[in-house]
Amino acid sequence: RDLFKHKKRVRLKDVELLKAGRHFRLGNNKIIVGRNKEENEKLMRLKNKTDYVFEVPNTGSPTTILQGRKTSRAVRLAARLTATYSDAKEERVLVRYGKEKLNKEVMVSQLKGEEIERIRI
Repeated sequence: RDLFKHKKRVRLKDVELLKAGRHFRLGNNKIIVGRNKEENEKLMRLKNKTDYVFEVPNTGSPTTILQGRKTSRAVRLAARLTATYSDAKEERVLVRYGKEKLNKEVMVSQLKGEEIERIRI
């Protein structure tokens, strides 16, 4: 239902994405976080050219994609979700992101359980 509420034209690729990862919503932005290697690979195959990809370097990390407008708030939230579901133990976590190349970086803190549940679809 969330997909049809936020997309005028739903493609097969959009439906396939529903079967992978954890899904979150911030306004018109959708964030999908992979749960394992297979889902990470699926997200990379199905992402749109305009989507941002997020990963934590040098540790076990989910692949996260951000769909919609790339506001600073949406980018920070996608980065925080990536850090939260990574194997990083530090209080502040470096997350790399970008469209084709992960050439941007942001330092973020991990989210708490109640913050996650508020935005989970």
